[in-house]
Amino acid sequence: MSIQIKFEHFLKGSGRPQILLIGNGLEYKSGQRSWEQLVDDLTIPGRHDTPGADELPFPLRYELLSTPRDVHNPMQKSDIDQEEKRLSVAMKNMVHKSNPLLDKLPGLHMDHIFTTNYSYCLEQAFFPNLDFRKGAVRSKLRLDLRNEEMKKDRKRELHYRLHTCYHFGLDSDRDNGTGLWHIHGESSVSRGIILGHDRYGRMLSFIVQCCEEMDQRVCNAKSDKINFISWPALFLFGDIYILGFGFDTCEFDLWWLLRRKLRERNSDGKVYFYDKPPFTEKREVHHLLLKANGAEILTAGANESTSYDTFYTSALDDIYAKTLRNRGRLE
Repeated sequence: MSIQIKFEHFLKGSGRPQILLIGNGLEYKSGQRSWEQLVDDLTIPGRHDTPGADELPFPLRYELLSTPRDVHNPMQKSDIDQEEKRLSVAMKNMVHKSNPLLDKLPGLHMDHIFTTNYSYCLEQAFFPNLDFRKGAVRSKLRLDLRNEEMKKDRKRELHYRLHTCYHFGLDSDRDNGTGLWHIHGESSVSRGIILGHDRYGRMLSFIVQCCEEMDQRVCNAKSDKINFISWPALFLFGDIYILGFGFDTCEFDLWWLLRRKLRERNSDGKVYFYDKPPFTEKREVHHLLLKANGAEILTAGANESTSYDTFYTSALDDIYAKTLRNRGRLE
């Protein structure tokens, strides 16, 4: 991308980043495939109906069901290539279209939107006339925030894109537009899809590096306003609004980052987790865990009889109001 864009935000106060984190819940109206369907696509012959597999966390379930019983030890390149091929084929079955809920997102004027989804449904909400399945479209709107020194070893981030997002700049309300980040990979880059336990571990190692990098930049900063170049750094210092993402306990990369955010002394960013009743005892414990890591649990006025459409709409309205307040524009 030829235009030089910088995402400059204050570390604290009304200028801190305003970030929406969404998951698969906001894609159900697009007819998106579920996690269960995706894992079923990736299950190899002979692994279907494996006893007890459903009890495993998703990353481990995927690794069990996608690994041959007679896998080589150590694994051969052919084993890895076959897994990559199956993943690439499965990604081609993803749905890439917006829906009435996603269509509301551009109007929120967020600084950034993080998605754990692999599809381009989010991008289609911001760019309804473009087809993000096409490489030329993606290249035109891709924004690599690494500095020149970081680009010496590799011209662009290929697989794990912690410094790379898509840029929506047609927003008169935001100086630098909105960054659209696929924090767990995108369907066109199968080698960067965070699905199995192995890749969650690799992703966490990169997240730790980004946090250490940010520590150095904050220590050397001459101003409270800084140029953010990675999504983990934005997570540390921004206000995070979580909607349509269950924050399952198997998402250990994000749990680590949530705890790291709680310990960040140079930040006053908040975390808001939106969830709809009814809440089982297991869900209540999950909420306690989120609270223990600094999150506030919100229902946006929903009760047990509230439809998901109404809940999501009310939550988005509440998020918009909170971003205005946190930006100092609304009392």
